[in-house]
Amino acid sequence: MNNAGLVLLGPRRTTADGFELHIGTNMLGHFALTGLLLEGLAAGREPRVVNLSSITHKNAHLDFDDLMSERDYGAAPAYGRSKLATTVFGLELDRRLRAAGSPVVSTLAHPGLTRTNLTPRAWEHRGRLGRLIARGGLLATQPVEQGALPQLRAATDPDVRGGEFFGPAGFGETRGRVTEARLSREAADPEVGRRLWAAAEELTGVSYLSAVTGR
Repeated sequence: MNNAGLVLLGPRRTTADGFELHIGTNMLGHFALTGLLLEGLAAGREPRVVNLSSITHKNAHLDFDDLMSERDYGAAPAYGRSKLATTVFGLELDRRLRAAGSPVVSTLAHPGLTRTNLTPRAWEHRGRLGRLIARGGLLATQPVEQGALPQLRAATDPDVRGGEFFGPAGFGETRGRVTEARLSREAADPEVGRRLWAAAEELTGVSYLSAVTGR
């Protein structure tokens, strides 16, 4: 379950490897970890990889000339781009697993608007105003137990197929019962998947499946 994630407001920050913090944490770390674990996963019983997306991926765009947001940075857009990258990765992983004949299944999910500590922590640097904004946001969110259901479905439903994407069924996919979620056109584009995969291999130094599939 690739669920490590953060959303920060404020100036641009980087990981220890020099990656913009959102995409480094939310996508590139997952890409590398999955590659390093894949051989072991494939030896398991009904193995599955779940990548956590977000409804923010739908309004994001990947600029392959500025993946680290060095020229054009905004915290909210950077988060959206990182979640688009996570979604693209999960779908491209599914394509490559199928092409390789791997038993591992790649699925995706997003929690809608869920009451976690991400929003309060994102606003904590803004003092009293930030705390008020964070409290106001609680009114629009659903409990963590409800928000966890899409990823539990993606991780445990025996009938789930590779490439399926789950989220809440309510207005704007923000809350409600679990249903099949909608992907942005860019997220579903195989060419975007191919380009992001190549970039992730170069950035992380982790390469997998390509030798088997020839892609």
